[in-house]
This record gives sequence, structure tokens and C-alpha cells, in this order.
Amino acid sequence: MLRVIILLLVLAPLAWWLDREQRAGRFQRVDELFLDFLVANSREKLTTPDPAARKDEVLLVRLDPADRAEYAGWPPLPIDWQMILGGLRPAEDAVIVIPEPLQWGKPAPDFIPAVAEALVPLPSVVMGVEARLAESAAGPAFTGGLENVIPGFQKAAGEPELAPPISALMAAPDPAIRRHGELGLFTPNSMPYVLRDEEVLMPGVVAQALARLTRTPYALHRVLLGPGAGAYLRQGVFVPLENDGRLAVDPQKPVNEINALGFLSGGLADALGAEDKARIQAAKIIVLGVDDRNTPGIARRHAQALAGVLSLPRIQLLGEFEQWIVWAVVALAGLWMVARTPRQKCPARGFLLIFATIVAVFLGFQTSLLWFPPTIPVALLTASAMVGGIIGRRTA
Repeated sequence: MLRVIILLLVLAPLAWWLDREQRAGRFQRVDELFLDFLVANSREKLTTPDPAARKDEVLLVRLDPADRAEYAGWPPLPIDWQMILGGLRPAEDAVIVIPEPLQWGKPAPDFIPAVAEALVPLPSVVMGVEARLAESAAGPAFTGGLENVIPGFQKAAGEPELAPPISALMAAPDPAIRRHGELGLFTPNSMPYVLRDEEVLMPGVVAQALARLTRTPYALHRVLLGPGAGAYLRQGVFVPLENDGRLAVDPQKPVNEINALGFLSGGLADALGAEDKARIQAAKIIVLGVDDRNTPGIARRHAQALAGVLSLPRIQLLGEFEQWIVWAVVALAGLWMVARTPRQKCPARGFLLIFATIVAVFLGFQTSLLWFPPTIPVALLTASAMVGGIIGRRTA
């Protein structure tokens, strides 16, 4: 009994301290490395679309060139955008994505302030900034001051230097508009999740949209480049990437879509049918942009990319209560080791229990993508083995 009491006096404060340190992020790098190992061994499962995934989470609102005569001008003018954005007010929980920059040059046309006003009721808006890729990363890119309003990845691992470098930001939304949303980068001929300006990694439009959807701050938004490349966000979202941080897009992937022309005849209630209203209400991400069915544009490719990510299975993080249960089971194993195991055998049995814990984590992830950090269980078992080696049972 004395041995059990001593072990409890060791494990209880140790568990409290380990939990506090884990919450403070002290063991985060160890957990991240182990999670990267698990993901690398389950990549096929993580990149295979889940048949049970919803098909209506991404909606493309198409501005069709075939309807150009119905618009006030072409490309669509601010008055057209103001009416379309005004019609999306019922989609208050969705992330609105406008990949191509909303700008009209000089002299500026009328109704630009009306577009900005239409963006105010929409809580999550992501707007695109066109970037030009550099042939070599010889120096800093020309950003026109936008580097101060575009967030940078704070957590990058692997080989960040593989991210495509940029030489300049070519086009951005009108200054009156850009303050009402987040900015992300895009390039005309690829789908970058991350781009690089010297040592700074900047997010693409897709990265910004997913960060808004999952409410992942860039202090937690982790990107891994090189072998096993991918991005980790909240809610168990894992985005598989190419080694250099580009996102593969299936050009044949179907997406839900509606014609933006329906917004131009008045309010939402008068312009759209019941089916289109239901699509707007169900969507988590709404992508707006010019799209020709014969030549899919940037908006469609972004919608396909986002739909592809949301169709993938997610990593299931073990809940806090369930993690406490795991720790309790580990503590009971430590009590058994101290109370029933000869002290000279405690280190070997502690090693076996640690190995069994790691195998259990590995198998849980392989079978159901269930993940829980093994740092605290391993630390508790290590402490139990050390205490058992000192005060464990004597050999008869």
C-alpha cells in the first residue's frame, strides 16, 4: 500500500504539470512530429474522398459571359456586384470567396462604395490578389504594402524553401473594398496553397478560405512542405499538398452552381427559385466569379479545389474527457507495475507498456484516423517505471 501511495503522490502532480505544459504548447513539436509520421503512413486513406461527405458544402455562383448583355457592363461593373453580394445576405454563416480581384482601374466607376457596403453584413469574405511567380528568389517581391494586410504562416515545417517564390503582386481589390475581407494569393495557371516572399510564407485563397471556415488562426495553421506535404487546421481538416505547397485540382470534379443572373432582377426572394435558395442556405463556402462553361475559369477551379478538400475524411481528435480516461488507464497500469512487479523488471515492463501505447495510437489512427497525443501517457509510464525500479517489490 505504501508503494501505491508514493506512486500516486508522484503521478498526480506530474499529470497536472504535464497537462498544463501541453496546454501551453511545450510538447507541441513532439506531438506534431508523431502526427506527421502517422499521416505519412495513412496518406492514401486521407486523400481518398469520403463517400459520406456532403456534396453541397461548396457553391459556385457563376457570372456567365453568355449573359453579358444582361449586365450593366462587362466585365461586371460595381452595380452588378453590389446586387449579387446583397442577395447573399441570407448566407451569413458561409465563407464568401471572390478569387479574382474586384478592381476596375482608373477612372473608378460609380457604385464602388455600394459594393463595400454590401460586404459589411457578410462576416467572412476572402478576396484574391494576383501574384506573379518569380523565376528565381533573388530578392523581395514588390507587394505595394499588401504584405502588412496579408497574414503569414507562423508554423512551417519540412522544407519551406520549396514554396514557389513570387516577384510581385499584380492586382488587388480596390482599396475601398479590401478592408472588408481577408486577402489571399492566386496565380492564373496553378492552385497554390502557400507562396513565398523570401522567408515569409503567404497563404493562397484556398488557405484563407479554409482558415476562415475552420476558424484556425495562423498561430495554429501549420503547413508542412517536402515529403508528406500538407496543411493542418482545426476541426481535423488535413489538406494534402504537393511537395512545393501546390494543391492538386481535379478538373472533372462537379460542383454545385447557380447562375448569378438571378440576383440582378431584384431581391433574393424574387430572383431565385426554391432550389437555388436551398443551395445558398446549405453552402459553407460560396465562390463567386466569371465562369465560361467551355473554358473553366479561376472561380470554378477554386470551387473544385475547396470541394475536393471538404470531401476528404478528417482526423478525429480524441476528446478531453476521453483523454483523461486514457491517462487513468495508464496510471492504473503504472500502479500495477509498482505494486506487483519486481523492481528489477520494472524498466523492461515500462518499456513494453510504452511500446504498447504507441502501437495503440498507431492502430487507432490507421483504422479510424483517431488521434490523441501520446506524450502524457508515455511520460506517466516512464515515471511509473522509474518509481517501480526504486521502490518496487523485492525479488522473493
